[in-house]
Amino acid sequence: MIITKPAFVDRLEEAETNMLSSRLRAIETIDGNSLGVAIETFGQAYAFSAKRMPGPAFNTVRGLHEEEERQIGEIISFYEKKELEPQIQLVPGAAGSKVMQALCRQGFCQTGFNSVLAGRCSRQVEERHERIAIRTLKLEDYYLYGHIYTESFGMPAFFKESVATNNAVLHEERNWTFYLAEVEEEPAGVAALFTSGTIAVLAVCAVLARFRTQGVQQALIARRQADATAAGCTYICGQAGFATTSQRNMERSGLQTIYTKALWQRVS
Repeated sequence: MIITKPAFVDRLEEAETNMLSSRLRAIETIDGNSLGVAIETFGQAYAFSAKRMPGPAFNTVRGLHEEEERQIGEIISFYEKKELEPQIQLVPGAAGSKVMQALCRQGFCQTGFNSVLAGRCSRQVEERHERIAIRTLKLEDYYLYGHIYTESFGMPAFFKESVATNNAVLHEERNWTFYLAEVEEEPAGVAALFTSGTIAVLAVCAVLARFRTQGVQQALIARRQADATAAGCTYICGQAGFATTSQRNMERSGLQTIYTKALWQRVS
């Protein structure tokens, strides 16, 4: 069992922030920053943006503390100049009533929750799953990665190429590892692992609908737990929507909920 302490929460948040920063800095190098990536800091807070990738995944604010309450107007202005609407993630124990009231005055409200889970890395042998084989991606596999990712999340097919490109750019980055899961030699799911010091992050996981409920996601978690341990990590963490299948699979794999983030967005 992990006892929740503010210092540990800070470490998990730092790892998640480092992951997103690493991804966007790599995407920034593609075609002269054709996707319009920009990252600004406001005190302890990070404002991430990608002009041509609208949506909360890349247009998000992390690390807001009570001390940044007076800078919220500047943060919102940063996005308004880019004609973007950010998602703001608030962590219990960091952001309090002053930040929430300031966001309300800017037209924001809470729109959801994310569970943050973590577990200890161990030297246990990687769990084996019958019929499921997992390997790391080769550079030529990223188009397949894009196909599985977009189909799994119900995205239009024309996003395949951009998803492939935006992940292939990380292939040589030492902190990143990408995986392909196959069920009886048929591609079934993909995932990624990011390491930040002694913390490993379950970065993404996508499983094709016809292979769900067959243990594919849990097998991908187990492989990443084993690789994180081999890399010298002490803890592994991930995020999931509250009470979703992803959260349950992490819990089955030994992770526990450490805290729940509040997700805030502007409402019309």
